[in-house]
Amino acid sequence: MDEQEEKKQRKRQSSSILTTRSSQYGNHKSQSNSIPLDITFEILSRLPAKSIVRYRSVSKLWSFITTTREFIKTRSKKTSPPCVLLIFRKHDKLIVFSSPQRKNTYSYVEDYHIEIPKNGFIRRLDSVHGLICFEGSKQLVIWNPTVKRFFTLPEPQGTGDEYYVGGFLGYEPIEGKYKALCIVRGWNTQVLTLGVQESWRVVTKGGFVHWPTKDTGRCINGVIYYKAFDMVPRHAIISFDLRYEEFKLIEFPMRDYDRFLMVSYEGRLALISSTSSVVEIWSLEDEGNRKWSYGQFHLSLPPNKYLKWLDLKGVTDAGELIYTGMSLNGSFCVVYFDPKKNSIRETKFQGITGNEIWQPDRLGFDLVNDFYVLPNHIESFISF
Repeated sequence: MDEQEEKKQRKRQSSSILTTRSSQYGNHKSQSNSIPLDITFEILSRLPAKSIVRYRSVSKLWSFITTTREFIKTRSKKTSPPCVLLIFRKHDKLIVFSSPQRKNTYSYVEDYHIEIPKNGFIRRLDSVHGLICFEGSKQLVIWNPTVKRFFTLPEPQGTGDEYYVGGFLGYEPIEGKYKALCIVRGWNTQVLTLGVQESWRVVTKGGFVHWPTKDTGRCINGVIYYKAFDMVPRHAIISFDLRYEEFKLIEFPMRDYDRFLMVSYEGRLALISSTSSVVEIWSLEDEGNRKWSYGQFHLSLPPNKYLKWLDLKGVTDAGELIYTGMSLNGSFCVVYFDPKKNSIRETKFQGITGNEIWQPDRLGFDLVNDFYVLPNHIESFISF
């Protein structure tokens, strides 16, 4: 089937579904006398994210259209390029800044504030196909920054009197499913598929006793990776294949693993360390044979007043290393360094200072524990 025929078939399917639902809402006649449903679908899919979220309140039909799987798939093909989220936490609120990842900008970037649910708190943060997972006292909480909503997952089995539930969010691209992984008491590992009427399932393939560290995990090509230690005790990397729901253990290729940041680099798991002059990259070439490759690049950031305060925070999907300032004095900057091209670009966030919420000394702000940089974030209109 060629692209044009596939597009026509998709429109026919969408129109059929929407016509059925519009009849249920009793407004089919008014819709047919004004704008055809397939045209309404097409118009809504071309709107900016903020408009789509706002227009969901116009009518039940529009709300339904923008939450269907067909709309979400269509929208994902037209979605804007990935962005970088800068998230500052102050008490029970998140202050979120976003910036286009592939463009240079020196202007003020719009921010918004959102309140953290009472049963959720920040421990590890990563953007997984547009969604972000918070850990809670007994449950995991999923946050969709696009629609600015939180979704609390069911309580896993056997939590008992545990203080918190540790877990990770992943996305399986082949079947297009989000799955949450939960580790309770080290040996009770469970998985839950989001968006279906299922309960937590105990993982039976390759499971072993381990405790995740506080480091952020990474979901790469349908596999969740995270640092953990086992009964030896020994620190290692745990991989969890979301499609086959199977655990594997991967040993670190170096001894001083603590100074390495775990990231997705060129579509593979990588461990990156950056000093003032050298960038080291260990990349997992073959997970099955536990084969790592090593690369080293000289860091040649131009001299400026931010240089001594720059801290490595992540990597973009284009292979650029992301550095941020470790101080909020003056305008806040994000520096992108491409180690292969030996090129650098910078984004400045004007307006972060000047408000008392950005005065760390007065409010006890901690740039180590209260500041998060999430690269490669995309729009998502998923609702559960």
